[in-house]
Amino acid sequence: MHKAKALVVSCIDFRFQLYVQEWLKEKGYLGHCDEIVLAGSSRDMVKPLEEFHRDSLARQIDLSVKLHDPDEIIIIDHQDCGGYAQDGTIPGELPEGEDKEKHVQYAGEIKEILEKKYPGKNIKNYYLSLKGEMQEI
Repeated sequence: MHKAKALVVSCIDFRFQLYVQEWLKEKGYLGHCDEIVLAGSSRDMVKPLEEFHRDSLARQIDLSVKLHDPDEIIIIDHQDCGGYAQDGTIPGELPEGEDKEKHVQYAGEIKEILEKKYPGKNIKNYYLSLKGEMQEI
Protein backbone atom coordinates (compact mmCIF):
# COMPACT_ATOMS: atom_id res chain seq x y z
CA MET A 1 0.00 0.00 0.00
CA HIS A 2 1.14 3.50 -0.79
CA LYS A 3 0.60 5.80 2.21
CA ALA A 4 -0.72 9.34 1.72
CA LYS A 5 -0.32 12.20 4.17
CA ALA A 6 -3.83 13.39 3.36
CA LEU A 7 -6.88 13.17 1.18
CA VAL A 8 -7.89 16.67 0.09
CA VAL A 9 -11.37 17.46 -1.25
CA SER A 10 -11.61 20.88 -2.93
CA CYS A 11 -13.62 22.73 -5.55
CA ILE A 12 -13.07 23.02 -9.31
CA ASP A 13 -13.34 26.84 -9.24
CA PHE A 14 -10.34 28.18 -11.17
CA ARG A 15 -10.17 31.27 -8.94
CA PHE A 16 -8.91 29.14 -6.06
CA GLN A 17 -6.67 26.54 -7.68
CA LEU A 18 -3.41 28.42 -7.21
CA TYR A 19 -4.25 29.20 -3.57
CA VAL A 20 -5.02 25.54 -2.86
CA GLN A 21 -1.87 24.26 -4.56
CA GLU A 22 0.34 26.83 -2.79
CA TRP A 23 -1.22 25.90 0.55
CA LEU A 24 -0.70 22.18 -0.11
CA LYS A 25 2.95 22.87 -0.95
CA GLU A 26 3.45 25.08 2.12
CA LYS A 27 1.98 22.38 4.40
CA GLY A 28 4.02 19.57 2.82
CA TYR A 29 1.03 17.80 1.27
CA LEU A 30 1.68 18.52 -2.40
CA GLY A 31 2.86 15.30 -4.04
CA HIS A 32 1.94 13.36 -0.91
CA CYS A 33 -1.85 13.55 -0.98
CA ASP A 34 -4.81 12.30 -2.93
CA GLU A 35 -6.93 15.10 -4.35
CA ILE A 36 -10.62 15.01 -5.20
CA VAL A 37 -11.63 18.16 -7.04
CA LEU A 38 -15.31 18.69 -7.82
CA ALA A 39 -17.81 21.51 -8.00
CA GLY A 40 -18.90 22.49 -4.52
CA SER A 41 -16.24 20.45 -2.69
CA SER A 42 -18.23 19.15 0.32
CA ARG A 43 -21.61 19.96 -1.17
CA ASP A 44 -22.31 16.54 -2.68
CA MET A 45 -21.86 14.85 0.68
CA VAL A 46 -24.08 17.18 2.73
CA LYS A 47 -26.67 18.53 0.28
CA PRO A 48 -26.53 16.65 -3.02
CA LEU A 49 -28.84 17.64 -5.85
CA GLU A 50 -29.13 13.95 -6.75
CA GLU A 51 -28.34 10.96 -4.51
CA PHE A 52 -25.84 9.56 -7.00
CA HIS A 53 -23.72 12.70 -6.43
CA ARG A 54 -23.27 11.71 -2.77
CA ASP A 55 -22.53 8.12 -3.79
CA SER A 56 -19.88 9.22 -6.28
CA LEU A 57 -18.02 11.41 -3.77
CA ALA A 58 -18.32 8.73 -1.07
CA ARG A 59 -16.84 6.17 -3.48
CA GLN A 60 -13.83 8.36 -4.22
CA ILE A 61 -13.21 8.99 -0.52
CA ASP A 62 -13.54 5.26 0.21
CA LEU A 63 -11.02 4.42 -2.51
CA SER A 64 -8.49 6.91 -1.17
CA VAL A 65 -8.86 5.55 2.37
CA LYS A 66 -8.67 1.94 1.19
CA LEU A 67 -5.78 2.38 -1.24
CA HIS A 68 -3.67 5.06 0.45
CA ASP A 69 -4.77 5.22 4.10
CA PRO A 70 -4.38 9.02 4.41
CA ASP A 71 -3.49 10.35 7.84
CA GLU A 72 -5.97 13.19 7.40
CA ILE A 73 -9.06 14.00 5.38
CA ILE A 74 -9.09 17.70 4.52
CA ILE A 75 -12.15 19.45 3.10
CA ILE A 76 -11.59 22.89 1.56
CA ASP A 77 -14.69 24.96 0.86
CA HIS A 78 -14.50 28.51 -0.44
CA GLN A 79 -16.25 31.84 -0.54
CA ASP A 80 -18.76 32.52 -3.32
CA CYS A 81 -19.05 28.86 -4.34
CA GLY A 82 -21.16 28.24 -7.43
CA GLY A 83 -21.60 24.59 -6.47
CA TYR A 84 -23.48 25.65 -3.36
CA ALA A 85 -25.16 28.61 -5.10
CA GLN A 86 -26.70 26.63 -7.97
CA ASP A 87 -29.91 26.06 -6.01
CA GLY A 88 -29.47 28.81 -3.39
CA THR A 89 -28.16 26.52 -0.64
CA ILE A 90 -25.53 29.20 -0.04
CA PRO A 91 -26.42 32.19 -2.22
CA GLY A 92 -23.64 33.66 -4.32
CA GLU A 93 -21.96 36.97 -3.63
CA LEU A 94 -22.68 37.05 0.10
CA PRO A 95 -20.39 39.13 2.30
CA GLU A 96 -17.50 36.98 3.51
CA GLY A 97 -18.76 36.70 7.11
CA GLU A 98 -22.21 35.46 6.09
CA ASP A 99 -20.77 33.10 3.50
CA LYS A 100 -18.28 31.63 5.97
CA GLU A 101 -21.00 31.17 8.61
CA LYS A 102 -23.03 29.02 6.21
CA HIS A 103 -19.95 26.99 5.23
CA VAL A 104 -19.20 26.37 8.91
CA GLN A 105 -22.63 24.71 9.23
CA TYR A 106 -22.02 22.36 6.30
CA ALA A 107 -18.42 21.74 7.39
CA GLY A 108 -19.77 20.43 10.69
CA GLU A 109 -22.12 18.09 8.87
CA ILE A 110 -19.47 16.57 6.61
CA LYS A 111 -17.07 16.23 9.54
CA GLU A 112 -19.72 14.31 11.49
CA ILE A 113 -20.44 12.04 8.50
CA LEU A 114 -16.75 11.29 7.91
CA GLU A 115 -15.94 10.76 11.60
CA LYS A 116 -18.70 8.13 11.81
CA LYS A 117 -17.50 6.39 8.67
CA TYR A 118 -13.77 6.62 9.45
CA PRO A 119 -13.40 6.58 13.25
CA GLY A 120 -9.99 7.74 14.41
CA LYS A 121 -9.26 9.54 11.14
CA ASN A 122 -8.24 13.18 11.54
CA ILE A 123 -10.87 15.26 9.68
CA LYS A 124 -10.20 18.95 9.06
CA ASN A 125 -12.33 21.61 7.39
CA TYR A 126 -10.99 24.80 5.85
CA TYR A 127 -12.54 27.92 4.39
CA LEU A 128 -10.76 29.77 1.60
CA SER A 129 -11.68 33.42 1.04
CA LEU A 130 -11.63 35.25 -2.27
CA LYS A 131 -8.47 36.97 -1.01
CA GLY A 132 -6.72 33.60 -0.70
CA GLU A 133 -6.86 33.37 3.09
CA MET A 134 -7.18 29.77 4.32
CA GLN A 135 -8.81 29.34 7.74
CA GLU A 136 -9.56 26.15 9.63
CA ILE A 137 -13.26 26.04 10.52
